[in-house]
Amino acid sequence: MNPLERSGAALFASRRGLILPGLLLLVLAGCAIQGPNAMHASRLGYNEAVQVSDQRELLLNLVRLRYSEAPEFLAVSGISTQMSYDAGASIGGDFGDADGEDLNVVSPGASVGYSESPTITFIPRRDQDFTRQLVAPVELDSLYLLTRDGWGLDRVLLLIADEVNGIYNTVSREDGSAEPGDLRAFQELVSRMRRLESERLIRIDVQLRREILSAVIPDKLVSAGDMLSAVKDGYRMEYQAQPAGYVLTGERTHYVLAVDKRAWDHPDFVAVRRALNLPSRSETYELDMATSPDSGGLRLATRSVLGAMLYLSNGVSVPKAHNGLVGRNVGLNSPMKKLLEVRVSAAPVDDAYVAVQHRGYWFYVSDEDIDSKRTLGLLTSLVRLSISAGGAQNVPILTLPVSR
Repeated sequence: MNPLERSGAALFASRRGLILPGLLLLVLAGCAIQGPNAMHASRLGYNEAVQVSDQRELLLNLVRLRYSEAPEFLAVSGISTQMSYDAGASIGGDFGDADGEDLNVVSPGASVGYSESPTITFIPRRDQDFTRQLVAPVELDSLYLLTRDGWGLDRVLLLIADEVNGIYNTVSREDGSAEPGDLRAFQELVSRMRRLESERLIRIDVQLRREILSAVIPDKLVSAGDMLSAVKDGYRMEYQAQPAGYVLTGERTHYVLAVDKRAWDHPDFVAVRRALNLPSRSETYELDMATSPDSGGLRLATRSVLGAMLYLSNGVSVPKAHNGLVGRNVGLNSPMKKLLEVRVSAAPVDDAYVAVQHRGYWFYVSDEDIDSKRTLGLLTSLVRLSISAGGAQNVPILTLPVSR
């Protein structure tokens, strides 16, 4: 071997000594960063899976209600997954003399293995508290919060209001019947309100007012300790002269329709005011679920979450073969079509935003149907606002233990 060849062989041998540790470092480094990467990928993956499954469950229940079947709800109470990584490195080679030539062949190798074992726990929602929340009328605070969250006043009222001051938005649960004139009048009303809302002329607002909560209590029966206890609990003992004595006062939340003065002569507001029989030129109109229609405010009869779902189920189309299995469908022949349109197909569709299979057919919302997608989003928000998680034990927990 000439000097140049000997020098090259020596250099190769010295580098050969660095190949194995370098290879091991590379494999171990790659394994070390898999933990954070696994958390990133798994968290987003499970997040998307939960979202899609929630939407599909909601749509499936709307379809079930269209067929007069009972809805079913499952809560995801826990998600856990065990991840395992195995990494290894190897090196081999041939060294020596072959046919009079020096042989220096190095063959490095590496292997990385990954496995994941997820466990998802579901709990059927059939407890009494859940059922009560499902059938209880939606409270006014949900109306306020949904509109403050950016949902249009027309869409919110169409979903949760059965009646506003004698203007009805009711569809019978028994046969799906409704008065088309009532539905059109209600939609015209809320469409006008939506235009006023978009021009920032009206809004649903909240006011805190201090009110008397008790009968008059004689002076001698009220001590300094009573006054301090009232303050501690967020109340006050206030003295009044006529009739003489103390009364317990506290702040109460009131929901109102706030009106900008610029709206008073607006054609849409004039029409709304007349339809609802409201006094003219007022900056606030009380919202209440108990007052009479001629109280000077807005009396709202709200439906329950289940009632809202039953209402929306009228927007579910059914195949002709199933016409004898369902009641009257007002969805496609009424203003409800703009609120939600669930289409039906004998085969899966490519442009579905969300789809479920039921009774041999595919029911879906088109990805291009913006109104229906917004309504499903609003319904999801309403369910989350009105129905609690049922205790900490039912709050989804994602656990990602990573081992090597």
